[in-house]
Amino acid sequence: MREIVHIQAGQCGNQIGSQFWEVISEEHGIDVTGHYVGNNIQQLERINVYYNESSSNTYVPRAILLDLEPGTMDAVRSSQFGRLFRPDNFVFGQSGAGNNWAKGHYTEGAELVDSVMDVVRKEAEGCDCIQGFQLCHSLGGGTGSGMGTLLISKIREEYPDRIMSTFSVMPSPKV
Repeated sequence: MREIVHIQAGQCGNQIGSQFWEVISEEHGIDVTGHYVGNNIQQLERINVYYNESSSNTYVPRAILLDLEPGTMDAVRSSQFGRLFRPDNFVFGQSGAGNNWAKGHYTEGAELVDSVMDVVRKEAEGCDCIQGFQLCHSLGGGTGSGMGTLLISKIREEYPDRIMSTFSVMPSPKV
C-alpha cells in the first residue's frame, strides 16, 4: 500500500485539515469514534492511504497536528472528530509565533521542530511503503508559514525520494 502522512500546521492548517478529515472520514464510512459504519465495501479499498488500523479495529488518521500555541489544538481536540486523532500526534508550543514568519522558522518553531520530526519518523516507520507527505498550512502568519517551511526542509532532508505536497493558503490583501 502507498501511505501518505498528513501534517497540518498553524491555525489555518489545522482548520483546513480538520475539514479534510471530516470529508475523508465520511467518504470512507468512518464515524467520529474511528469505526467503519459504511455500507459499501469499496469504501475500505484504499483506506490505508490515510488511516492506520488499530488493534481494536478502529481507524486512526495518519495525521500530525502542530501549532506554536495550544488554543488551536484544544479546538481540534474538542471538535466532533477530535477523538479520532492519536493524542501523541498533537505537538504544540506555548508562546505562539505572533504572525511572524521568522519566529516560526528560526526561534519558536526551531525549538519544536525536533519533536515534530520524531512524530513524523514514527508515522513514516509505521508505513509499509510511504508514498509521501502532505502539508496544510498558510503562507501568512507565523506557524504555518515559518514553521511549515522549516518542516518541509527537514522532511526533504530525511525523505528526499518521497513526494511532498502542500495545500498552501495565500493571505488576502483585503483582510
